[in-house]
Amino acid sequence: MSRLYAIGQPAGQPGGQFGHDGPVPGVAAAAALAAAADPTTSPAATRLVDAFGRRLTYLRVSVTDRCNFRCSYCLPEDAHFPFGDRDFLSPGDLEAIVGALVRLGIERVRLTGGEPLVRGDILEIARRVKALPGVRDLALSTNGSELARFAPALKAAGVDRVNVSVDSLDPERFAAVTRRGDLAAVWAGIEAAVAAGLDPVKLNAVLLDRQSLDDGLRLAELTLERPLAVRFIEMMPTAANRHPGAAAVPTCDELAARLAERFGTLEPAAATAPRTGPAKSFRLPGAAGTIGFITPLSHTFCADCNRLRLTARGELRLCLFAERNYPLRQLLAAVDPAAALEAEILRVLAEKPAEHLLTQGSFGNLASFMEIGG
Repeated sequence: MSRLYAIGQPAGQPGGQFGHDGPVPGVAAAAALAAAADPTTSPAATRLVDAFGRRLTYLRVSVTDRCNFRCSYCLPEDAHFPFGDRDFLSPGDLEAIVGALVRLGIERVRLTGGEPLVRGDILEIARRVKALPGVRDLALSTNGSELARFAPALKAAGVDRVNVSVDSLDPERFAAVTRRGDLAAVWAGIEAAVAAGLDPVKLNAVLLDRQSLDDGLRLAELTLERPLAVRFIEMMPTAANRHPGAAAVPTCDELAARLAERFGTLEPAAATAPRTGPAKSFRLPGAAGTIGFITPLSHTFCADCNRLRLTARGELRLCLFAERNYPLRQLLAAVDPAAALEAEILRVLAEKPAEHLLTQGSFGNLASFMEIGG
């Protein structure tokens, strides 16, 4: 199978059908067009409705906080994992807790980390979760380093789609950001995922610094000929990622303007029904794939939040930047674990905050993204 991208190849030059001869649209303006065409209907009935009327149908499950990369925005370079400190939920525990959430209304589940593919029992976890009555979609987020050998088995285990972190197509830049990653190995994993029928394959790129704007042009160019979904995410601060300050970190609006200048006006992409995340999706003129923008800072989307998070040690997290977690694991020892779990989940749901406070400089108790997978 041919490579999706010639690593190190420079991005195409402006001109022809990709030249720009009109005003550059911002993300907000184009997003309004996308919203008008969005066929998404309300989710199915769920008991998971918070104090602000938001219907929660999406669960992100961290299966481990271990990772074989040390990405600069996610994990401290000197992170140390004490040997034996692996008190993660077992596949059976995960099945029980996720099962309670699914009975209450969760329809879509994403397995995250750390890096989920470092768990030796990840395929068993995937099979158990996908078999839960009510789970309509199972996704997995990965750094891609082990995806080449796992992709067919993941598909067979019930995983529907994957997201792969790819912040740059320059091998040296990629290695510097990940502090140990091999871009060629990750691209082999992406190709394997496409070949295995995992669909869609999404590439996630965090906007880290001004160089990310150039990286974004090259990543976006992938979508011209390939049905990939490339998504750009504004970097969010934590205690560990040494956030360089707002002036140094580009917004999705800035990148959208650069893309329009290079390739032409961004066209709103047809919305999926139902939507599976906060990205606003667009398409370069004539492109086979799509481009998405996730804007937690410049255009917050908390009002439409539909997600909960479960940590690898069995704690429910109501918001990525919440001040506390809610332990559920001990309820597995209750006389009626299913009833105890459901009652506690419904009890704490009222404490889900209206929005994060990142713009006020607060990131809650989140030390690093390795804890919960973003």
